[in-house]
Amino acid sequence: MKTLMMTTAAALTLSTAAFAQTAAPTEPMTTETMPAETMPAETMPAETMPADTMATDPMATDAAMDPAMEEAVVPMSDTNPGISASWFQDKAIYTTNQPSTTAWDDNADWGTELPGDWNQIGEVSDVVLSGDGQVMGYIVDIGGFLGLGEHTVMLSPDVANLVDFDANVLWGDDTVFATNYTQEELEALPEVEMDYILE
Repeated sequence: MKTLMMTTAAALTLSTAAFAQTAAPTEPMTTETMPAETMPAETMPAETMPADTMATDPMATDAAMDPAMEEAVVPMSDTNPGISASWFQDKAIYTTNQPSTTAWDDNADWGTELPGDWNQIGEVSDVVLSGDGQVMGYIVDIGGFLGLGEHTVMLSPDVANLVDFDANVLWGDDTVFATNYTQEELEALPEVEMDYILE
C-alpha cells in the first residue's frame, strides 16, 4: 500500500509540474473565509465547540446522586481506612506476658517501640467472618518451626488486639497483634475446626 501511494504521489507531482509549464497564466487566488464548521477548535465560538472540550463541574455527579443511594457509599479516609482480609495475613502475634486475667486497655498509648518483654508466639494466617460480615476470629498458627509443630487455633477479637507502633501511618507496617494469653495457654486451646469454615 505504501508503494502504491508513493507511486501515485510521484505521478501527480510530475503531471502537475508538466501542467504548470504549459498552462496559461491565471487570476491570483483569493483568500476566502473558512466556514465556521471547519475552523480550528480554538477559534470556534463557544456555542459551536464540542461538548467534551467544555468545562464541567466535577461535583455535578455527586450532587445528582439519588439520596436513596447515599447509604451505599462507605466513607473512608486517612483516619478511617478500610482494611482488607489479606492485610491481616502474616501479621505477628505477641504475648504481653501478663496474666490472661488482666483486662486489655483499649486506650493505652503503646508508643512507637515494641515493648522488650513481649514475645512473638505466632502469626495470623486468616480472618474468619460471620454471615453478616462481622469478624468472628483470627486463625493463628502458634509455635512450631518453619511450619512444623504449629498449633492452629482461632482467637476471638476480644483476645487478639491490634497494636499500631507506626508513628506516621495509621495501621502501618509496624502493626501487630497482642494478647495477654501466654504461648502455653494458647497451645492448650483446641485446634480450629476448619470443616466449619467456608473457603
